[in-house]
Amino acid sequence: MTTTKTHGHAKAPAGGFGHFVERASQSISGLAVLGMLIGAIVIVADILMRWLAGTAVVALNEVMSHVFAMAVALTLPAGAVGRVNLKVDILASQFGPRVTRWLTVSGSVLLALFFGLLAWRTLGLAFKFHEQGRETLILQWPLAPTYFVVAIAASVAALAQLRNAVLDPRTPLQGVAPGARTTVTGWVLIAGFVASLVGALSWWLVNPSGMSGWAMSAPGATVLIAFAMLWVGVLLQQPLAAVTGLLCIAGTTLFIGWTSAGNVFATDALEFLPNAQVATLPLFLMMGSFAVVAGISSDIYRLASAILGRGRGGLAYATIAGCAGFGAVSGSSIATAATFGRIALPEMKARGYDPAFASGTVAAGGTLGSLVPPSGAIILFALLTEQSIATLFVAAMVPALLAISLYFVAVFITVRRSTSVEVMGDPEPLIPALISASPVILLFAAVIGGLYGGVFTATESAAVGAVGAFVLALARRRINRATFLTVMSETTATTALIYGLIFGALVFSFFVNMGQAPDLVTRWIADFDTRPVVILAALIVFYVVLGAVMDSFAVMVITVPVVTPLIVSLGYDPYYWGVLMLVVVEIGLITPPFGINLFVLKSLQPEVNVGTVMRGVLPFIMADIVKIALLVAFPIIALWLPGTMN
Repeated sequence: MTTTKTHGHAKAPAGGFGHFVERASQSISGLAVLGMLIGAIVIVADILMRWLAGTAVVALNEVMSHVFAMAVALTLPAGAVGRVNLKVDILASQFGPRVTRWLTVSGSVLLALFFGLLAWRTLGLAFKFHEQGRETLILQWPLAPTYFVVAIAASVAALAQLRNAVLDPRTPLQGVAPGARTTVTGWVLIAGFVASLVGALSWWLVNPSGMSGWAMSAPGATVLIAFAMLWVGVLLQQPLAAVTGLLCIAGTTLFIGWTSAGNVFATDALEFLPNAQVATLPLFLMMGSFAVVAGISSDIYRLASAILGRGRGGLAYATIAGCAGFGAVSGSSIATAATFGRIALPEMKARGYDPAFASGTVAAGGTLGSLVPPSGAIILFALLTEQSIATLFVAAMVPALLAISLYFVAVFITVRRSTSVEVMGDPEPLIPALISASPVILLFAAVIGGLYGGVFTATESAAVGAVGAFVLALARRRINRATFLTVMSETTATTALIYGLIFGALVFSFFVNMGQAPDLVTRWIADFDTRPVVILAALIVFYVVLGAVMDSFAVMVITVPVVTPLIVSLGYDPYYWGVLMLVVVEIGLITPPFGINLFVLKSLQPEVNVGTVMRGVLPFIMADIVKIALLVAFPIIALWLPGTMN
């Protein structure tokens, strides 16, 4: 399993420097998210002007790209203060409290170094661009101010991580038994990682040219060693962004030198941030948060119950459909499972549903959260591979409908074989439920329909979604100071988490390509002289295992730079692979014994043991196996709809 927010943090002393950093970080990040909302409103206004008046804001894309670049960067400090980072904790039980505490300290130090290097090199490029008078293409605005803002934000994030490192020894640990001891496995991992770092550093200090010469003569071995160290660092619960970024900066240094490696790190980040699609993810995250505030989850469930809840097992069908609908606005599998666990489980329990079946239905329905577009995981894949977000969204539509249909079949078969499900449901009245859910239906239709029809770009559809959800929450009088701050906090945290990962992934991808890893893997696979579908099947098994123990974001960051070029070389379409990989990884969320959704459902029902939840998901795992088989046999399932786009 993974955690995305490591633990609570000790309060900084009142009036101290740590307190100042915390307050400053929260303030600038809050302003950044508010700026994103204002930017979304401007984008929607521009769309309306084009439709109604045949005019548009001059160079709006150019302006918004830099506005959102600065806004995204300014979320990093609050993410650092809130300790929002991705860690893999499957071996957490191997470490005692004292060792865990110092591993946490080392993670904060690594993140401080990561953001410090980003700030330093970005600041250097900002001064260089200022001296050269670099400007935007249309409005001829100077580029340097944007880069200075990014450098300042990264600097504050680095200071916040140093603050965390100071507070970590006094921070109460969560999820660690007080009497636990570090096992032999834990000590071996620590000793191996430290020995590797000390050995590499010693070689570099004694004979840097010799170390660089060896790396350039054996690039494949260099990348393999870095991969091994990356996995050990990840298993030691070190932040994924810092491990990928720092290890690969060090590896890149062996190939092209320290100065150039640092410049690659900063340049890749600075070229990525003004990307036209960079605003898409935070705006869809904002859409999901405002939609939750507006109370759409209960609206969707009422409508699904009204349509599907009349027959035997109706609540199970309604839960699957409700999870799909909620996933369309939340974009998160875990959030979908947790939300519908609170809504559906009490209803199903009251109707006499078997706890295993009820839990399995919600856990499986939760996996639809990342598959039904718009999806944060799909956006991340698009950004990492430089593919079209809109095309990937459309490519996921038919597989999502297939997943829903197969889950319905699993429910039908289970209900037919069960005696613990009510014969007739007591559904909601259809017309009131339809009226209540109509704004959500219209919002989803506008976002996805506009993308499919070519009316909106991905960023414009995200802006429409964010503003539409905000207006819906306003209309329902759900917006107040507390809920608005909640939306800002959630958007800030997830944006900081994902873009921190992306900054590490960018230099990771550069290092992997510099070491010719994709070419080496492709040649190695070619030596097997086997059909591409066999290789695809092996990768599917690999991803199911990874998905069971790691978050989909972590899986993508680590594997996409190597696996995607391999898949493309085998003749598969990158959009097909993006959808298939996400489908497979999401199956891992309900695959025993480590599927994250299983533990989410267990936490919502303390009286139900994990074994019961695992038993409940088995019919849905069988449905997922059928889904994968169909996607492998018929790639057209994912590729047909994108082929009809304007």
